[in-house]
Amino acid sequence: MIDSDKIDVVSTKNAFSTLCIGAMLHFAESENEAWSLLQGDHKISPTPKIILIDINQNGSSGMELLHKIRNHPDLKSILVFVITKTNNEENKVAALNLNIAGYLRKPVENGSNIDFFSRLNDYWNIIEFASEKK
Repeated sequence: MIDSDKIDVVSTKNAFSTLCIGAMLHFAESENEAWSLLQGDHKISPTPKIILIDINQNGSSGMELLHKIRNHPDLKSILVFVITKTNNEENKVAALNLNIAGYLRKPVENGSNIDFFSRLNDYWNIIEFASEKK
């Protein structure tokens, strides 16, 4: 998850705990930090299958990171979900043109993040089930 909003990070951790989601979570506050986790000095293994990124943050270069991911042979198949509180139609269209898996509004109301991450976990389980059948 790439998000500089510390409240959203804590909220995400709490939702994963509440829902008993066993997926490994890695957080980056910036696109540079995220790239370091994907390909740099702090590379994580295994490579994530899903990335959540807020491309509409002030001062964010989320679209640049999305381009780098889509152009990298080892990363281009990662499922990227754009999550955002803002409504930026230009970024939405640009992200959709880069083959993102979804463009989702961040839950604003307390408690609605549980539903949000529950649906994301359901999606993750479907992907895992499909990959096991291959």
